[in-house]
Amino acid sequence: MTMKSRGKIIAMAALAGIAVPFASTVANSDNHEGHERFFESQYRHDVMEHFNYSMKKLVPILFRNTGPREHIPAIANIMASTATIAKSSFEKDTREMEGHTESKDLVWEDWEDFAERMDALERDTAAFAEVANSTDDADEILAAFRNVGRNCKSCHDIYKND
Repeated sequence: MTMKSRGKIIAMAALAGIAVPFASTVANSDNHEGHERFFESQYRHDVMEHFNYSMKKLVPILFRNTGPREHIPAIANIMASTATIAKSSFEKDTREMEGHTESKDLVWEDWEDFAERMDALERDTAAFAEVANSTDDADEILAAFRNVGRNCKSCHDIYKND
């Protein structure tokens, strides 16, 4: 697959707002310190990157008033949609698999806590999307966004390798 073809696949998937985790997993394989990601790790990474990309788009809009405010609802919807598959992308215990992953073993050692945090992420992003789609009140939108950010940070602090 050529770089141009790969770019077209990813661009089309991004425009559709779906399938980017799958398209990226098929088209991309991250390599870290000589260790290639295994499929499950790459898939999880791609799913969670939706949050990363969304946060990177929202921070300038919400905190620096730079960028298209009218995109906030659509980006919030992407986050909420992604959250519906986030937990399931971690359900397979991959501690014994060879290859790069950013997930600590603690994900599966304390699955109950991790799963509760992922459920909270789903609720928080759904609430953020609801607020973003129903009001222009910057304070309300920002408060809902901060809930999502706190949730992300609390999970990363415990369950993600740097």
